[in-house]
Amino acid sequence: MPLPITERKKIAYIVNPNAGVANLKEIVSLIKLHSPASMEYEIIYWEYPEQGNEITTRIKSENFTIAVAVGGDGTVNEISKALIGTNIPLAIIPIGSGNGLARHLKIPLNIKDAIRLIAGGSEISIDSCFINDRAFFCTSGIGFDAHIGKLFAEATHRGFSTYVKITLSQLFSYQPSTYSLTINKEKIMRKAFLITFANASQYGNDAFIAPHASVGDGLIDICILKPFKFWDLPFIIWRMFHRKIDKSHFMETFRASEVDVEREAKGPTHFDGEPGEMGSKLRIRILPASLRVIAPAF
Repeated sequence: MPLPITERKKIAYIVNPNAGVANLKEIVSLIKLHSPASMEYEIIYWEYPEQGNEITTRIKSENFTIAVAVGGDGTVNEISKALIGTNIPLAIIPIGSGNGLARHLKIPLNIKDAIRLIAGGSEISIDSCFINDRAFFCTSGIGFDAHIGKLFAEATHRGFSTYVKITLSQLFSYQPSTYSLTINKEKIMRKAFLITFANASQYGNDAFIAPHASVGDGLIDICILKPFKFWDLPFIIWRMFHRKIDKSHFMETFRASEVDVEREAKGPTHFDGEPGEMGSKLRIRILPASLRVIAPAF
C-alpha cells in the first residue's frame, strides 16, 4: 500500500542546468515559491557529469530525507541509482525532452504541480533494473532506438523535433540484427529492428513501447520489434502512441525477471535514453521494490 509523506523535513533539489526545455531561473523561482513550507530545502546544481558522486554522497551523508531530480530521464537515472535500497525517496520535477518515468507514474509535467506533489503525494516502491552493471528504471534497449539515442546525444539541439528528424534520417538505412535470447530458461533466435527491456510502459513523450508494463510487478517486459517495410511504419507509430503496439504482428512481447542476450557484435545500448556502449553479451535482471518514489496516490 502507498504510504503518505510524513516526517520528511529536508529536501535536496538536484538541478541539472543542461537538461530540459524550461528556463532555469523560472524553475528555481518556482521551487523557492512552492517548496513545502514545513520542510527545509537546498538547491544543488549538477553542472558536470563528474559531480555525480559528490552530490549523491552529500544526499546520503547530510541527512536529506527527500531527493528531487530536477531534469530529464538521464538526471532521474543518476539520482535513482544512488537511492536504490535506501530509505530516501525520489521525487521528480520533469523538465526533460521525454520524461518517460515521470509520465508513467503520472507525475505532473507542470513544474508547480510537481513541486506541490512532494508534500501531497504518496510514497511507493518500484523495481530497479540492470543491464549488465548499468541501472535503469524506465527502459533500456539495443538496436535502432539505441543507435538513435547515441546520435540524439551528439546533437547540438535537443527536444522532440530533433529526435524525430534524426529518426527519419536513419530509418531506412538501418540494418536489423539477429539476436539470441534466453528468456525464462528458453532460448530463442530473433531478427529484430530493436529490442526494448521495459520496466515502465513508455520511452517518453507518450510513446508506449510496453503498454502493460508495471514498475512494481517484479518483471521486465521484453519487447522485440521485427523488421518491417516502410509502408508499415505509419501503422506502427500510430499503435505506439495509442497504447496498442503490442497488438501489432511486428511486435513480440515476453515477461521475465531475467534475460540473457547475445548479439552479433558490441554496439550502442541505452539506459533510460542515455547512450552507452556494451559488448555482445548482455544480462538484464530486476531488483524488485528497491527504489522509493513519491508519486500521485493511485
